[in-house]
Amino acid sequence: MRKKNVLFTFDYELFLGKRSGNVSNCVIDPTNRLLDIFSDFKLSKAIFFVDTIWLMRLKEIILNNVAAKKDFERVVQQLNEIKNKGHYIFPHLHPHWINASYLTDVNQWQLINYSRYRFHNLDKGERETYFKDSIGFLKEILGEEYRPIAYRAGGWSIQPFEDFEPLFRKYGIKYDLSVLPGNKCISTGQHYDFSDIDLKRPYSFSKDVTVPVNGDFTEFPISTIDVPPYKLLLNKLLLKYLLWTGDRTYGDGQSIVTETVEQSGKKGEMVSVELLNKVKLSLYLKFLEKNNYMHFIAHPKMLTDHNINTFVRFLEKTLKLYIVETDIRKMI
Repeated sequence: MRKKNVLFTFDYELFLGKRSGNVSNCVIDPTNRLLDIFSDFKLSKAIFFVDTIWLMRLKEIILNNVAAKKDFERVVQQLNEIKNKGHYIFPHLHPHWINASYLTDVNQWQLINYSRYRFHNLDKGERETYFKDSIGFLKEILGEEYRPIAYRAGGWSIQPFEDFEPLFRKYGIKYDLSVLPGNKCISTGQHYDFSDIDLKRPYSFSKDVTVPVNGDFTEFPISTIDVPPYKLLLNKLLLKYLLWTGDRTYGDGQSIVTETVEQSGKKGEMVSVELLNKVKLSLYLKFLEKNNYMHFIAHPKMLTDHNINTFVRFLEKTLKLYIVETDIRKMI
């Protein structure tokens, strides 16, 4: 059997707009579904990128809010379960949580100030503080032995890398998983330009995530697939049908709304559990047949039952055909 390297990565976070959504719906329940699936297939080493500033803000208010305290305790319990099952937990920073407002009556957050959405918009001292505190927070809840080796930037905004390089070196981050090849978005929130990258495998870099060189860091690009026009039409029809049948996302919040200044034509759709369905399953299997590396990105809050059931079918078919390596440490 041929060996395939497959990364399963998840951004463990709430919604980032007017309503953050309910913690159970957005993270706890869908993540439990994922953990059960990985256990059933005897797969470990999935990667969960935890929105650390959210959890640090949540911890600030638990003394005076019973519901928030319960949310915090459940999240800490689940993160330890993720760790104990052999999966990875790494930091993922959305700095505009600094300006979030807690809505006591609904036990949710409002995030409508996007001035700090991008890590670059923090000053140098703030970047150092929040990066250090994020890692310290994860150590606090996961144990002093916790050592992060990978990072994903909030909103894929890993540029300019000079903001991150000294922090990666200081805190032992070796791997970045933020690049979406062929894509570009400059908006009032996000800021990234990966339009010149077309690699379908990991590569080394040094000062710039878009320039492959023999450097100290490794980029694990998110995989993309081409969806032909007839599949796009079938996908549209399927989504309408699924919506009619009540197949909706677990999460119940509202996403960030920003004004896009510049966006390139996308070169492919990102490989994602939340975009996977019966129409696209064959495309995912064909991609893996042709490539030895495949990187899924997903958000538990965005999953539906149909996504999850199709993901199970993908795993069933894949594990019958290939030896699957899921440990990022073994893909270099």
